[in-house]
Amino acid sequence: MYQQSFGTANQVQFQSEHEYYELLGYLTKNDGSTRITWENNDDSGAWAQEGRILFYNVPPAALSAGLHHTAGNQTYASRVNCNAFVENLLNNHSFTTNPQQDRNAIYATVPPAYQTDFNRGLTL
Repeated sequence: MYQQSFGTANQVQFQSEHEYYELLGYLTKNDGSTRITWENNDDSGAWAQEGRILFYNVPPAALSAGLHHTAGNQTYASRVNCNAFVENLLNNHSFTTNPQQDRNAIYATVPPAYQTDFNRGLTL
Protein backbone atom coordinates (compact mmCIF):
# COMPACT_ATOMS: atom_id res chain seq x y z
CA MET A 1 0.00 0.00 0.00
CA TYR A 2 1.39 3.38 -1.02
CA GLN A 3 2.63 5.87 1.52
CA GLN A 4 5.10 8.70 1.01
CA SER A 5 7.87 7.39 3.23
CA PHE A 6 8.81 4.23 5.08
CA GLY A 7 11.15 3.62 7.99
CA THR A 8 12.00 5.46 11.17
CA ALA A 9 14.70 7.40 9.29
CA ASN A 10 12.71 7.65 6.01
CA GLN A 11 14.94 5.06 4.32
CA VAL A 12 12.45 4.72 1.43
CA GLN A 13 10.71 7.85 0.10
CA PHE A 14 8.46 8.67 -2.81
CA GLN A 15 7.29 11.94 -4.35
CA SER A 16 4.26 10.21 -5.89
CA GLU A 17 2.52 6.89 -6.40
CA HIS A 18 4.14 6.79 -9.85
CA GLU A 19 7.58 6.44 -8.17
CA TYR A 20 6.23 3.83 -5.76
CA TYR A 21 4.92 1.54 -8.50
CA GLU A 22 8.01 2.11 -10.65
CA LEU A 23 10.13 0.76 -7.76
CA LEU A 24 7.82 -2.24 -7.42
CA GLY A 25 8.38 -3.00 -11.09
CA TYR A 26 12.14 -2.64 -10.68
CA LEU A 27 12.12 -5.05 -7.72
CA THR A 28 10.14 -7.57 -9.80
CA LYS A 29 12.62 -7.80 -12.69
CA ASN A 30 13.92 -11.26 -11.69
CA ASP A 31 17.27 -10.55 -13.34
CA GLY A 32 19.42 -10.98 -10.25
CA SER A 33 19.86 -7.24 -9.63
CA THR A 34 17.88 -7.23 -6.34
CA ARG A 35 16.60 -9.51 -3.63
CA ILE A 36 14.14 -9.01 -0.78
CA THR A 37 15.35 -10.51 2.51
CA TRP A 38 14.18 -10.81 6.07
CA GLU A 39 17.18 -11.49 8.28
CA ASN A 40 16.71 -12.92 11.73
CA ASN A 41 19.63 -10.97 13.19
CA ASP A 42 18.21 -11.36 16.68
CA ASP A 43 19.09 -15.07 16.46
CA SER A 44 22.78 -14.12 16.37
CA GLY A 45 22.65 -11.63 19.22
CA ALA A 46 21.73 -8.47 17.31
CA TRP A 47 18.88 -6.42 18.66
CA ALA A 48 16.17 -7.19 16.08
CA GLN A 49 15.12 -8.72 12.77
CA GLU A 50 15.86 -6.68 9.65
CA GLY A 51 13.95 -6.36 6.38
CA ARG A 52 16.33 -5.53 3.55
CA ILE A 53 16.48 -4.95 -0.16
CA LEU A 54 19.83 -6.14 -1.47
CA PHE A 55 21.15 -4.47 -4.63
CA TYR A 56 23.66 -6.62 -6.51
CA ASN A 57 24.36 -3.82 -9.00
CA VAL A 58 24.35 -0.06 -8.62
CA PRO A 59 20.70 0.99 -9.15
CA PRO A 60 20.09 3.01 -12.32
CA ALA A 61 20.00 6.79 -11.98
CA ALA A 62 16.61 6.76 -13.72
CA LEU A 63 15.04 5.02 -10.70
CA SER A 64 13.07 7.85 -9.08
CA ALA A 65 12.48 6.58 -5.53
CA GLY A 66 14.52 8.04 -2.71
CA LEU A 67 16.42 5.11 -1.21
CA HIS A 68 18.92 5.34 1.64
CA HIS A 69 21.59 2.81 0.67
CA THR A 70 24.07 1.42 3.17
CA ALA A 71 27.29 -0.43 2.49
CA GLY A 72 27.30 -3.76 0.75
CA ASN A 73 29.80 -6.58 1.08
CA GLN A 74 31.58 -9.05 -1.22
CA THR A 75 28.21 -10.42 -2.35
CA TYR A 76 26.11 -7.29 -3.04
CA ALA A 77 26.79 -3.63 -3.93
CA SER A 78 24.48 -1.99 -1.35
CA ARG A 79 21.37 -2.54 0.70
CA VAL A 80 18.36 -0.62 1.95
CA ASN A 81 17.36 -1.58 5.49
CA CYS A 82 13.68 -0.84 6.06
CA ASN A 83 11.42 -3.23 7.93
CA ALA A 84 8.30 -1.19 7.20
CA PHE A 85 8.82 -1.19 3.43
CA VAL A 86 9.76 -4.87 3.24
CA GLU A 87 6.70 -5.75 5.35
CA ASN A 88 4.59 -3.66 2.95
CA LEU A 89 5.98 -5.57 -0.05
CA LEU A 90 5.39 -8.96 1.58
CA ASN A 91 1.96 -8.20 3.06
CA ASN A 92 0.36 -6.03 0.36
CA HIS A 93 2.04 -6.86 -2.95
CA SER A 94 2.71 -10.62 -3.00
CA PHE A 95 6.50 -10.29 -2.80
CA THR A 96 8.45 -13.14 -1.27
CA THR A 97 11.93 -13.63 0.12
CA ASN A 98 12.65 -16.13 -2.66
CA PRO A 99 15.22 -15.12 -5.29
CA GLN A 100 12.48 -14.99 -7.97
CA GLN A 101 9.28 -12.98 -7.64
CA ASP A 102 5.89 -13.97 -9.07
CA ARG A 103 5.49 -11.06 -11.49
CA ASN A 104 1.84 -11.86 -12.27
CA ALA A 105 0.84 -11.96 -8.59
CA ILE A 106 2.61 -8.66 -7.90
CA TYR A 107 1.21 -7.01 -11.04
CA ALA A 108 -2.28 -7.98 -9.89
CA THR A 109 -1.80 -5.66 -6.87
CA VAL A 110 -0.99 -2.63 -9.08
CA PRO A 111 -3.93 -0.30 -9.78
CA PRO A 112 -4.55 0.19 -13.53
CA ALA A 113 -3.56 3.88 -13.27
CA TYR A 114 -0.01 2.85 -12.27
CA GLN A 115 0.63 -0.18 -14.47
CA THR A 116 2.64 1.94 -16.93
CA ASP A 117 4.91 3.01 -14.04
CA PHE A 118 5.33 -0.60 -12.94
CA ASN A 119 6.23 -1.64 -16.49
CA ARG A 120 8.77 1.21 -16.75
CA GLY A 121 10.43 -0.11 -13.59
CA LEU A 122 10.82 -3.49 -15.27
CA THR A 123 12.90 -1.87 -18.02
CA LEU A 124 15.31 0.12 -15.82
